[in-house]
Amino acid sequence: MYVQSDNSMQASLQGHNMIKKTSTILMAAAVSFAASGIISAAGFESDLDFVREQLRGNAGDARLVIPETPSEMAEPDGPPPGFENSRWWSVSFFGSGHKASTKAALKVINKSMFPDIAAAAGILKHGSNDESGHLNIEMNGGPVKEIWFGDTPFSQGGVIANYTQFKFEEAYARLGTVIHLTQDQAVPMHAANIHHGISDTFENAPSHVVKIRGRRDNGDLEPYEYYQVLQNETRSKLPGWTDPETGLPYWELPADAPSFGQDVTYGPWGHYGGKKNRDTYARRVSQDDFNGYGGSNNTEWFSLRPEIRLEQLSASGEVSVSVMESASKRLPPLVKDLSISPLPARGLEAAGYQLKFSVYDNRTPRVTFAMSVYRAGELVGDPIRGAATLFPPKDGTLMFSGSITSPWDGLVNFQPLQPGTYTLDLRVTDEDGNITPDLVNADSMPGNDTKLTVVIE
Repeated sequence: MYVQSDNSMQASLQGHNMIKKTSTILMAAAVSFAASGIISAAGFESDLDFVREQLRGNAGDARLVIPETPSEMAEPDGPPPGFENSRWWSVSFFGSGHKASTKAALKVINKSMFPDIAAAAGILKHGSNDESGHLNIEMNGGPVKEIWFGDTPFSQGGVIANYTQFKFEEAYARLGTVIHLTQDQAVPMHAANIHHGISDTFENAPSHVVKIRGRRDNGDLEPYEYYQVLQNETRSKLPGWTDPETGLPYWELPADAPSFGQDVTYGPWGHYGGKKNRDTYARRVSQDDFNGYGGSNNTEWFSLRPEIRLEQLSASGEVSVSVMESASKRLPPLVKDLSISPLPARGLEAAGYQLKFSVYDNRTPRVTFAMSVYRAGELVGDPIRGAATLFPPKDGTLMFSGSITSPWDGLVNFQPLQPGTYTLDLRVTDEDGNITPDLVNADSMPGNDTKLTVVIE
């Protein structure tokens, strides 16, 4: 049972008070969370060099891209005039294909079912534009699983480690990095592991409205698993993507490529399908040639197979939906500032104890919790259970939260605990079935621990 007040919640963890025992409790508990400038036809190569330097500064440098105000105000309505058609780069001035894919994905995600994703929309869009997930500028992908768990120096806390230490904005920014790397696997050169720069014609080609054709799944896979799924999908299409004029494929895997289903990111280099490793997907056309190629005054590139890019932009947007929904459904509830204190006897009520803690969850307000009692590593009786409804996120925040105060009569299975040292372990379960993970007790932050030690005399 619980009673919700304006500022806190109370939940009952009562055992059975027919047996009265006055105990002294000694508590040992640790209590404590763009580039600027325009690419012009005249100075194209020099401008490319400039942009290259901007990208090189980001790649492999695990800086978190978090807007000061994660809101739509931080996001322009569109690219500057003349740049309506975005490139696949991460330079926002030219219209980032990564941001466009993420923005399209966010539009189809149900805000009431995934309120954290909606609240973090600005952070996710900026995070998906972040190149820091690449180990270096030449890599066509990155360690998405490592970034998800965040347990290495390179990952900079990733998603899970940042999240479990209450660094929520950083966690969603790194989720954006996972999205970025996954989106990259829709790019043929990435799936073929072709060494390329920002002058690649596929990434430069215009025409990009990201059309989400439908849901791929319900976020059934782990967030980092969609990287390989999309790479496999793109890789399987490579043989059919040929130049109508020559019959040659635009992109080819190396002869000694890893077996299908294995990550090509760290394997040998693939190559373009044109003669002498020439990139033939699209070509630059002069102003005089626009009409002849069916282009317009806003077109710099022309391709005989523009549908390939549109198809892959759709794939990029669709997989972004899956990654975000999967992540939202897998982030666990957290416990903060768990403490216990003695309660004196009052009237007919025996002396007991009072537990206090706060709970956070990213997606669902309804949680259950269970306190297990251990002695010398062995479980004593059955866990003592309760339930609570958290308050919705406040404006500008991401999490459901609530403070819980719960009296406990010191009984387990209707029996008083014998004198000795005990460990109490409080775990919370949300409506997605996620349980507060044990890793919170192993990190350097005491405030998120689920365990405390008590001595009953």
